[in-house]
Amino acid sequence: MNNRFSSFLLFLEALSTSFVVRIVLRFFKPAVRLRWMGQAVSMEYVLPDPSEEQLRLLRAIKISVTRCSRYAPWSMECYTQALTARKMLRRRKLPLLLSVGFKKEEGQSLQGHAWTWCGQYIVTGYRTDLKEFTVNGCFL
Repeated sequence: MNNRFSSFLLFLEALSTSFVVRIVLRFFKPAVRLRWMGQAVSMEYVLPDPSEEQLRLLRAIKISVTRCSRYAPWSMECYTQALTARKMLRRRKLPLLLSVGFKKEEGQSLQGHAWTWCGQYIVTGYRTDLKEFTVNGCFL
């Protein structure tokens, strides 16, 4: 019962955090939005792999953000999910890297994608073609 209750609380936190993120993305100036992404670091910056306890918490946050994207009445594209996970992980003082990348295939328009990860564990934004994206920014 305790596990279900804590999962529900994490879902509510993800829901409220993503709502605030959507408000900021919609109504605030780009300078404010950039500050929410965090401190820029080099593209080669690598975080150490998470410990078992951190990994358990990363998985729980990943599940809560995924559920939130499914049930929220607003759009939860990859950028909103990444910023939501970033805020939730920062509250718990867990290390993470937010990456933003782009790719363009012949005959298609430019595609952007944002994802968060810690070590080799991808918290939000996993795609099978993730390696095809050219990373344009990494943020702590």
